[in-house]
Amino acid sequence: MPQRLPIVNSDDGQWGTILNQYLAKEHYDTGTDNAANGGHKTVTIQPGTATAGTAPLKLTSGTLMSAAEAGAVEFDTDNLYFTITTGTVRKKVALFDDTSGAAGDTYYREAGTTGKLITLPAGTANQQLTMVSGYPAWRDTTYPTSAKTSNYSIGASDTVIFANAFSAAVTITLPTPSSFAGYRFYIKRIDSVYANACTVATAGGSIDGQPTFTLNIQYMSVMVVSDGTGWFIL
Repeated sequence: MPQRLPIVNSDDGQWGTILNQYLAKEHYDTGTDNAANGGHKTVTIQPGTATAGTAPLKLTSGTLMSAAEAGAVEFDTDNLYFTITTGTVRKKVALFDDTSGAAGDTYYREAGTTGKLITLPAGTANQQLTMVSGYPAWRDTTYPTSAKTSNYSIGASDTVIFANAFSAAVTITLPTPSSFAGYRFYIKRIDSVYANACTVATAGGSIDGQPTFTLNIQYMSVMVVSDGTGWFIL
């Protein structure tokens, strides 16, 4: 039997058979008068082309149903939804703009209720994924260094501090440990003018139970880590 619609002025005596076969290819039919008949049993979508208006599937934006229905697909402005069966909960389909994406990119949820995904470009060598202000970000695993010749308070961007007390005493102050749990810092004295003190202090808590730690000689160093309550020498 031909897989087509009947031809006008042709197919005499076969119109009904051809139509039935054509419709039954993708429509449900029990062969009896039944309210379930007519719905799609399978859907085969042909490929689109580059020509406008030939998209294989195109949804028109509408209003969400007042009550979610299991299995329903809905499109409202910029959001696509699918309702699951368990609990009949409407779920938003996450969307992202891939026009500028590249291999190795990572995606995370945008702030607010839009549900869109934001692109986080792939990091570079010697970087690790961390969180900054609640969002994923890449951070160098190499150790940034800075030299200090006067009193200095360590911040989140610091790792290695070279303290130089050649001209005057220097105090390097660690931040409050409760805000830097898991952070690790290195402080090293590089001068040899021992008459000037080179001290490691803390804005809160203690350093191995003590308020300060002194770097007494040239090239002496200390590595500390916070457990959220204090600083500990490793």
